[in-house]
Amino acid sequence: MKNSTSANKEPFEICDPHSVRSKAGLDLAEMANLMGMSEAGYEAWEKGTRRPGGPAFKLLYLLDNNPKEIVPQLSRLKSGTGEIETQ
Repeated sequence: MKNSTSANKEPFEICDPHSVRSKAGLDLAEMANLMGMSEAGYEAWEKGTRRPGGPAFKLLYLLDNNPKEIVPQLSRLKSGTGEIETQ
């Protein structure tokens, strides 16, 4: 069942990339790296010239709802290698 607040909104309006990044406390470079993409690509999402879709949208949704838990988990992943850093 859809939340009544989000029922009439487009998915992109629910997870605004700029507000998700702000909520996570990350700068543009950090957020792009966390998402595994270029700064220009993430900035295009923030400007609305491109829209995240599929898995990227779901990841933004998770970050938006629980940044304190999700950011450290994603930070453990080594970009582009599929490996997880161990402590």
